[in-house]
Amino acid sequence: MSSHDTLLSPVNVGGLQLNNRVVMAPMTRNQSPDNVPTNANVEYYRKRAAGGVGLIVTEGTCVDHIAASGYPNVPYIHGEDRLAGWKRVVDAVHAEGGKIAPQLWHVGGMRKRGVAPEGDVDGYAPSGMNMPGKVNRYTMTTSDIDDVIAAFAKGARDAKAVGFDAVEIHGAHGYLLDQFLWEG
Repeated sequence: MSSHDTLLSPVNVGGLQLNNRVVMAPMTRNQSPDNVPTNANVEYYRKRAAGGVGLIVTEGTCVDHIAASGYPNVPYIHGEDRLAGWKRVVDAVHAEGGKIAPQLWHVGGMRKRGVAPEGDVDGYAPSGMNMPGKVNRYTMTTSDIDDVIAAFAKGARDAKAVGFDAVEIHGAHGYLLDQFLWEG
């Protein structure tokens, strides 16, 4: 079997059967007005599945927490209209034979104040993240951490309810989960 044959051969990953080993990485697109996936999102992901991508990981999708988002027009994974939008995306990808997973996201201390719909909410960061000469962030309490964990769990449950095949938790690029690994 050549290396190309391996790439294009089916594989089972943790019980998820993929048509091939081609995985599309998440890329933020800022194309979701009011944080709702639209027809443009449906077509974008559908075309990737039709093109043969085995597993699509969506752009960062904000969990249900007041400080999860820091950018305009990114999709959320909570709320009736938003979940209905994701259901349309999932159904379109499945109709093309693809699999799809949302990337669950919380920007943490990277949050930009003033971003709608939350407005002037500070970014949440682990203790020790407030640095001299930098914009201060809200330092999370143990209760806040529990709330964020619950928001990620709710996001995973909601993803399953609308038919997603898996979830990815965004833990890189300086966002909240990554911030817990920083020295301060």
